[in-house]
Amino acid sequence: MKYYLTLEDGSIYAGTGFGAEKNAYGELVFTTSMTGYLESITDPSYRGQILVFAFPTIANYPINKGKMESAIPNVAGMIAKDAHARIPSGGFSGELSDFLSSAGIPGIDGIETRELVKKIRERGSMRAWISQSDEKKNFSRDPLAEDLIYPTVDHKVTRIHNSSSGKSILFINAGSKISVIENMARIADLTVVPYDAEIPDDKFDAVFISNGPGNPESPYLQNIVKYVKSRIGETRIYGICLGQQIIALAYGAKTYKMHFGHRGSNHAVTDGTSIKITTHNHGFAVDRESAEAKGLKILEWDANDSTPEKLEDPDNSVSCVQYHPEASPGPHDTLGFFDRIRKEMRS
Repeated sequence: MKYYLTLEDGSIYAGTGFGAEKNAYGELVFTTSMTGYLESITDPSYRGQILVFAFPTIANYPINKGKMESAIPNVAGMIAKDAHARIPSGGFSGELSDFLSSAGIPGIDGIETRELVKKIRERGSMRAWISQSDEKKNFSRDPLAEDLIYPTVDHKVTRIHNSSSGKSILFINAGSKISVIENMARIADLTVVPYDAEIPDDKFDAVFISNGPGNPESPYLQNIVKYVKSRIGETRIYGICLGQQIIALAYGAKTYKMHFGHRGSNHAVTDGTSIKITTHNHGFAVDRESAEAKGLKILEWDANDSTPEKLEDPDNSVSCVQYHPEASPGPHDTLGFFDRIRKEMRS
């Protein structure tokens, strides 16, 4: 069945539809990851977005539900050049097309994605439709304006016990990947609290703010910003991706929407002397000048565009990173972030 990808700049691309037989609307973004397609499409940070895979061949290995980063796929739609949508997976689940169909997510195969990525890089992230017709579309609604976190989190307070740690961490779930929770649960007892819940009165050895979708300055995140602000100087604070942006806002720094964002598992990050290859998924970033003006130290930055990648406060009680140290998918250059948290919890 022929499907169309229609962009807000008037461009129309035709390809073969797979997954759910329905229309989809979202912000068109791309990832440069060569592997980890399942981790990508189940990453909660992709809520409200149609994901373009820059690498031509996608899903040429089976689906393994044990690699999922949430219980369901979270992309609004999927665009590929050569998606092996009918490859039998064996073992844990069905085929990619059936997997997306069961979640109500459409995809288009046969699009020249490298041309599309070039357009996004030049034009910036833009709104797009996946549909069965090439008729004129309405792009007035902002796909990132609604509360994108709500469908991705468990709204109960969950406690994960680590008998060997003797330490406790308040984990604020703003749309976290499963692998982030798993890594933190190896460090200390976790009390996992959804972003919209009342914070427990318990005393914790540290506060951690997770990754997640959407704009960090959205109204539904302001209670977390206020809480983090109240804990500065009182306890250790850590964060990943959206967590770094929330921490920066708590200090009074600013964030901004990037031209096309960072998404992939091959982004170079430097501290001025060495390079790490890192995993990214974000369309917003911390403004460098405002962070420095508020006393935050920028210890690492993107080697290509100088986006702040690691922030600390002067007394080292706050540490956060923009990249994804859990590396799912991606290289393990930055797993040391969790080792540092473990050491600081012990000390």
